[in-house]
Amino acid sequence: MNTKLNFKKYIQRYWLFLLFIILFALMALFKISLKEIVDTISRLKVWQLLTLLFLYSLISTSIILSRKYLLYSLSATVTTRNLIYIHFSSMAAHYSTPAKIGFPLTVYLLKKFEDVPYSKGTAMILIELIVSTGVCGFIALIGSLFYFTIDPKVLICLILSLLTMLVFVYCAARRMMRIAKKNGRIYKFTESVIDAFSRISWKKGICYGLIMTFIQVLGSLYLVLLSHFFFEKLSLFQSLTANSTAFFLGAISMIPMGIGVREASMLFYLQHMGIRNEVGLSIVTIQRLLSTGLSFVLGSIFGAGLGLKNGSEITKSIHD
Repeated sequence: MNTKLNFKKYIQRYWLFLLFIILFALMALFKISLKEIVDTISRLKVWQLLTLLFLYSLISTSIILSRKYLLYSLSATVTTRNLIYIHFSSMAAHYSTPAKIGFPLTVYLLKKFEDVPYSKGTAMILIELIVSTGVCGFIALIGSLFYFTIDPKVLICLILSLLTMLVFVYCAARRMMRIAKKNGRIYKFTESVIDAFSRISWKKGICYGLIMTFIQVLGSLYLVLLSHFFFEKLSLFQSLTANSTAFFLGAISMIPMGIGVREASMLFYLQHMGIRNEVGLSIVTIQRLLSTGLSFVLGSIFGAGLGLKNGSEITKSIHD
């Protein structure tokens, strides 16, 4: 257990160094020279970088507003200003601690600054995780089958199997809760979370799912813009498939930040879609540095504003 924790700790601490090791390994695997990467990235102009930063801001704003809507659906009213601080602080926690401490930190900060009950904060995080991962998984399934198979019967069977599995898991969870002992702090807390879930109507749930799908489309525009900037053609559907698959595989890999898994899967899909290897690797590098590096810097700034200076203080605050 300690070995696994130390492994995650080193990944979180030296992620940038590890990222470059992975990139050099991918360069060797796909026979890409460093000069090709440098020449490709150097083509970016200032206005293009500003466009990417604007898109990053738009995606972050959409995520923050989606949380505000979800909390509103859970009958909790919060201020946008504090949500901004909490969002970026939790992102910094993800990238500076060996575990996914950003999730419990979000719940803790919502309680501390907005008096949102722990049950509603936990429900918000669970819904966000389930919907975002589910949307990515569904898009990855549809897109992958579209590009790697031509049999529509296989596609229909896999979609029906996925839906059946989701219904089975939901029914099994409900049944287990009914037969569980109705005492203890864990049961009462779980019951309060389920009660928070039940406050969301089907209409609001569908609306939230569409919002998360829109955010995923915005994230995929990164690839479209970067490929256009590098004089390559990549459609929005191709970008959506590659981006969703990379995110989904990175999430289920349980590796901190999905580092290595996202890069390799993204490069594989981009290569299959006709993007030159040196351009694909340049896209992967820029996307990671913007999403992870910039989020960490902003998170550290906003975290300091909330009195959270480092990972150890974050952990101590939650335990307290």
